[in-house]
Amino acid sequence: MLRPLYRNIVFFIFLKYFVFYVVLMFKNNDFTFIELGSLRDAQDLFYYLWIFLFLPVSCTALFSAPIFVSFKLNNGIIFILIMTGILVAEYFFYTYFASPTDKMNGLYNALIGLSLFIVLFFKSIVKLFKPHDNQKLVDRLLDM
Repeated sequence: MLRPLYRNIVFFIFLKYFVFYVVLMFKNNDFTFIELGSLRDAQDLFYYLWIFLFLPVSCTALFSAPIFVSFKLNNGIIFILIMTGILVAEYFFYTYFASPTDKMNGLYNALIGLSLFIVLFFKSIVKLFKPHDNQKLVDRLLDM
């Protein structure tokens, strides 16, 4: 289990896309991107790096800070709202830029991301939902 440090969140995003790309390779039965013998020059290398790194780097830039902040707020309800927003935003981001014709790939990406997120940060997620933390929020809302 990982602690919700910024570097661990960045690691999670890159790991998610690595696992997602492997799943897509098997789903599509297409392994051409891992055949490095087809690289002829620096332009081909740049193309492969662009294809593999565009989404992880973009998603890290867009979503790592909100994920980090959602843990630091130490509130389960706000955490769920932020994470739901991130999942929806990332689905549309992925389907718009990488897979506009096959919307199921966006769903696979979201399911893999959610699964890995829960596995990697399980203890930290559970801590957000301790009764005393949510009771403070309920008390504050009732006092308004």
